[in-house]
Amino acid sequence: MGATPPLRIVEKTGSTNDDALALGRMGAAAGTAVAARRQTAGRGRRGHVWESPVGNLYLSVVLKPEVSPSRLPGLAAACGLGVLDGFRELGIANEVQLKWPNDVLARSRKLGGILVEAARDKCGKTFAVCGVGINLESAPHELGGIGLAELGSTPSFSVLAEALRGGIAARVDAWAGADGLCPLDGIREDYLAHLAWLGEKVVALSPEGEPLASGIFETVDPWGRAVIDAVGDPRSFSAEQASLRPA
Repeated sequence: MGATPPLRIVEKTGSTNDDALALGRMGAAAGTAVAARRQTAGRGRRGHVWESPVGNLYLSVVLKPEVSPSRLPGLAAACGLGVLDGFRELGIANEVQLKWPNDVLARSRKLGGILVEAARDKCGKTFAVCGVGINLESAPHELGGIGLAELGSTPSFSVLAEALRGGIAARVDAWAGADGLCPLDGIREDYLAHLAWLGEKVVALSPEGEPLASGIFETVDPWGRAVIDAVGDPRSFSAEQASLRPA
């Protein structure tokens, strides 16, 4: 087994995803990571600004899964399970769930978010970066946030960063090594077991916030699409088409 790739910890940066993308473009090994206590230019899904106050964890990990293009849409789900694996290693996973397609919840409130971005290195080979923001001490309560401190868990910054980095890297490796052609092959059962709101009534919202459908959240199919039963009329939505909220 090779040496563990470096985890760089900084007090402040613009965006840990930008830092990790730069490292990946220069050929950094899978598992190389950057963690910061503050970001000044953080971003979330669809380019939204990500509030990044001091006191929380912002981590980005370089990933190089050897999978077919058809399976790449499952990478975000694998990373989400890797985050839970990291929490489990520290004994703090009991109250943590995943929200389709990219958030981390605890007690039905937002504990963190996940952003996966792809790029090419200097040799033209595709790689990805998984960015994770976790509320430690500071959580936007007005937006329904929660921090690990409220869960009674206060791991040190470096210990949490290492656990999450290791969990993400290991889970992505396992997902990439599984047989199958669909994005969630090898992880779908585990993903569904940790997914919030299954069997409950939800609303699917467009990127502009417009309601697309309302019904029971039945499942996430092997392609990673949320399936909503809107009064006997099942409808499927990709992560690019919609996000979910409790009805």
